[in-house]
Amino acid sequence: MSIADIHKDIIKTHILTRLDGQTLAATCCASSRLQSLCSDPKLWSDICSSNWPSTVHPIIIQAISNFPSGYRTFYSDAYPSPTGRLTTTTSLQPTSHILSSIDLRYNGELVFSKVESTNTTPSDWFKSSPFRIDLLEPKEVVPLAVQFSGDIQFLLPNLVKNMTLSWIMIDPSQNRAVNLSSIIPVSVQRNLLNGDIDVIFSVVIALDVPLHDKGYVDCNIRLTCGIKDDGELNVSGVSLMVLDMDGKCLSGKESMMILQGLTVAKRRSRRYIGGGEEQKERYDEFIQRSRERKEKMERREKRIYMASVASGVTIIMLFWSFALAY
Repeated sequence: MSIADIHKDIIKTHILTRLDGQTLAATCCASSRLQSLCSDPKLWSDICSSNWPSTVHPIIIQAISNFPSGYRTFYSDAYPSPTGRLTTTTSLQPTSHILSSIDLRYNGELVFSKVESTNTTPSDWFKSSPFRIDLLEPKEVVPLAVQFSGDIQFLLPNLVKNMTLSWIMIDPSQNRAVNLSSIIPVSVQRNLLNGDIDVIFSVVIALDVPLHDKGYVDCNIRLTCGIKDDGELNVSGVSLMVLDMDGKCLSGKESMMILQGLTVAKRRSRRYIGGGEEQKERYDEFIQRSRERKEKMERREKRIYMASVASGVTIIMLFWSFALAY
């Protein structure tokens, strides 16, 4: 018996519904019959809602309905890792708003799911102000269902292993989307000043566009986890920023050039869950480059300072030489 002998209803109901997005996409290429069956919008809708529960929000459903092939196009945009290099943003028109579809899981269980609409209408204030999206109010917390036993050396690797985050940004003006998260954390560290735990998800991008010679930027998602008196962890902050190599938050104009550019940039397959392994390597390289850049600037400033001091001393000595001579 071949696949051609199996009734299409059996294939759709008992086979295709058990496939993940990658396998379903590959199945589309097997034959014209399978391509037709795999194009069922409900298949892709179910896969998207299973991977990203926030996509069932009415605002996201409406946005996805405008994509060329609906959920299938959305999945092909949101699942692969964005390219590590941005080459052009010249053909993109500014958008009045962007949508963020965010899902946080711990040990496979959904902890936090939210949809955020951000006003990006171009204005003098927006273009020049630092770009940042905060998902939680100042006193809002989300229980993480993780108990801190007092051993920080056990807790931090545990968060790296079990925590995953998806942050899909949708640009309604282009009907395109991109996942800005590394999916798994690239860094988990305890803040020595306040005792909180900072969990970083990052996508590092090399820039081949004229943007003040930034070189590399970091689409940086930071989770702040606090430890309650009873030892339970909670999430007290979730934010997205685009940082340059000096750790500075880019302006609205610069950030939107990059984020919109990523929605239409090439994609690449994810080697590991969410491509996190590769993104962690890129993040570590980014931090190393940033450190080397800072040290280079400090050495340059020190040379300039020493040269200024030497020039000042020389001028004073010349002044007194002429003064004593006369």
